[in-house]
Amino acid sequence: MKKIRAIYSLLSAAFLLMGMCIYLFFRDLGAIALFAWMRKPLLLDTPLIPSNTDAVWGRLFVFNLPHGLWALSGLLIIRAIWLTDVKWRAVYGGIFLAIVSALEIGQLSENRHGTFDVLDLASYGVAAFVESMTYNKFVKRRAL
Repeated sequence: MKKIRAIYSLLSAAFLLMGMCIYLFFRDLGAIALFAWMRKPLLLDTPLIPSNTDAVWGRLFVFNLPHGLWALSGLLIIRAIWLTDVKWRAVYGGIFLAIVSALEIGQLSENRHGTFDVLDLASYGVAAFVESMTYNKFVKRRAL
């Protein structure tokens, strides 16, 4: 179990880092809420790798994939912490998905910084599906 927890933790960190790198390399970070509170480094004034977001796949990669990767990262760390406790893993996983979904839906109001995107919500669902299928195929079957 320690080995599986370590793998889940490393995967969680890797997916979190991938989502952050997409933001760093491909996004214009001027509208990020973090920079409303702190000064943005000059290096981040323009995207490091310009991308064509006119194409559907380009938009999905640049704008929606990071959210899905972050959701997957959160679900993986929750799975690592409560690997053997199915009840609490489901509770905390559900709470996590409810919070990130509420934060996204909250962008519909003017009180929350950002732009609402239904594809971000879909990416959370895909992340939950991928995490669940990965667990069922590679961990649960081997444990039985």
